[in-house]
Amino acid sequence: MKFLKNLFTFVGAVVVLGFIFAFVKFDLGTRIAQVSKLDPGALPAYMDMFGKVLETGDPAKGMVRKVKMVIPEGMTKEEAFENALEIADAVAEEHGLALVDSKTMPRGGKLFKDGGLLTHIRSYCSPTIADKFLNHSREFIAFMPCRIGFIEEPNGDIYIYTMSMELLINGGYPLSEELLELANEVRSGMYEMMDKAAKGEEE
Repeated sequence: MKFLKNLFTFVGAVVVLGFIFAFVKFDLGTRIAQVSKLDPGALPAYMDMFGKVLETGDPAKGMVRKVKMVIPEGMTKEEAFENALEIADAVAEEHGLALVDSKTMPRGGKLFKDGGLLTHIRSYCSPTIADKFLNHSREFIAFMPCRIGFIEEPNGDIYIYTMSMELLINGGYPLSEELLELANEVRSGMYEMMDKAAKGEEE
């Protein structure tokens, strides 16, 4: 019993010393104060991302949102893809997002129309919203314009991807009311584009 008591005392001392070391080494007092200033959604967003990274070992998987595209009855894969693009563009326009770029890239040396696997990237932007966010932080330029991508798997399944926007919106100090409203509008637009394009129909 005395041995266990001494062991627990030793372990407790190590934990305390470790905490003191971490507090001094990493300035935890400052870090805790900084974390308290973050948006309430920051830690859940980071934990969700980190959970996916731990599960897959792939940081990209922690930073994207994807949905599987269905092929509507009576359509070929090519027709379904073209239909999805039309839907995405229409939804983007409803949210004030203009199409600024469109690229179909070859995989395995072949384009989709020539028998290759589908790889297509579509970019959208609202110059007004972009300007406001660049005035807030120049670094937002690295995330512009907003993109969705279509990727066909070797088994024929097609997935639509975009960047998960939760960290951009909630990952730092709280945005102003105006910027938060604009950011949520862009996120709603991008996610709605994906979901409706994936279903193959506008509701």
